[in-house]
Amino acid sequence: MLMIALVTPLIAAQLDLGITSAAVRRFATQMSGGTVDAGKTLFTLTVALAAIGVGLGVALWLAAKPVGLVLGFTATLGPDASVELVRACAVWAAITLATLVPGLVARAGQALMLISIVQTVTTLVLWAGAWWMLRQGMSLLNVVGLAVGLTIVAPAATLVAVRKMIEWRGPVRFESSMLLGEARFSAGMFAAQAAGTLVNQGDRLVVAALGSTAMAGLYALCVNIANKSVAAVVAINSFVLPHAAGLQAAGRDDMRPGLVHALERAVAVLLLPVLVPALLLADTFLRLWLGSFATPELTTAFRVLLIAFAVLAFAVPISNVLVGSGDSGLGARYSWSTVVIVFGAMLFAVPRFGLVGAAIAVLMGQSTSLLFAAKARRILHIPPDRLRGRLLAGLAVGCIAQTALVILLGSNIAGWVGLLALGGAAWAIFYIARAIVSALTLEERLLLQRLSDSVRSSAKR
Repeated sequence: MLMIALVTPLIAAQLDLGITSAAVRRFATQMSGGTVDAGKTLFTLTVALAAIGVGLGVALWLAAKPVGLVLGFTATLGPDASVELVRACAVWAAITLATLVPGLVARAGQALMLISIVQTVTTLVLWAGAWWMLRQGMSLLNVVGLAVGLTIVAPAATLVAVRKMIEWRGPVRFESSMLLGEARFSAGMFAAQAAGTLVNQGDRLVVAALGSTAMAGLYALCVNIANKSVAAVVAINSFVLPHAAGLQAAGRDDMRPGLVHALERAVAVLLLPVLVPALLLADTFLRLWLGSFATPELTTAFRVLLIAFAVLAFAVPISNVLVGSGDSGLGARYSWSTVVIVFGAMLFAVPRFGLVGAAIAVLMGQSTSLLFAAKARRILHIPPDRLRGRLLAGLAVGCIAQTALVILLGSNIAGWVGLLALGGAAWAIFYIARAIVSALTLEERLLLQRLSDSVRSSAKR
């Protein structure tokens, strides 16, 4: 029940009608020439998001009894406590949406360190507080109360930190034309978000309905690990949308190809050295983790899902650049095609092939991201990377070195220490082998140069 309650802000943020993405793009555009005005832009967006939050909160408040029954709160807590918990989450959802704007300003200003610090501290306080409260015999209602307080304090602290990015002078007025002007873009973003939420949450329900709850549980375990590649790439690319919007506002469309190429090279050299050992050591990892549940079927499904989410991760950079450039419709169309393909393929594959069929359905759906990336490159007029041949050759050298090492030593692994040691060695040899043959990317060479300069500077001091 605690896990269900704590997803409240995540769900609320997905129901923003696409306004937050439009806001980040607008803020970044304004910041390319100065600051964001508080009187019109920030006020209008805060009112709009607060209105959506109130609507969501009221709907959840009124439906508290049936929602608690469906989520299983009523059976565990009783009807009265269940209603109280759901209504507390309703308040949390409303406040979450109403307080999003400071974080959006920080993201548009690419204050990534600030965002990381605020999110990390908030998470640590919430989890430590929840642990302490439950140890003291307090209820989940108290935990949600703590979360609501943090949801207010964190944006307030962020607002103080980004105050210099904001122009505070000027009349305060609500500009409905601002929202109407971004309506098409926001609708596209919301459609893409809705499709993503449907695939990422509804797939488990479909597997449970077509297979079994046990199959759905194992499927969820695999997905929750396999999709970390996408989560990591999304985090690394969090600066891209506002940066791309700033380039467009400054009339520097000529810099987009270089940005896309650099991002794609970065994703490749960060993702592949983890993906290859993960595929090769999947059986060992699952046996150590799940014991007798780690069947050959589960291992195969896990490997297929690793590939599926890696394919999706490679489309993240071009997607962010496209959205930053003002096009949200293409992503929405492809997101819904993924929904249709995944659920349609599951209807056929899960009853016949079980867990592996579910994984293959996901791979088929996520493969549409390759078509999306190709179409987006044509829209943005992104030519092929002139360094592509050298990059691919270097990646091949690194992957071959990893494969050879894992095959040579993999059979000797008997525990977690050996698995982690071999995984770390395989990760390192990917870069070492490429450095030996002088196949590092430009970005890697620049990073090594900066590290070298830093070390020399520290030695002199």
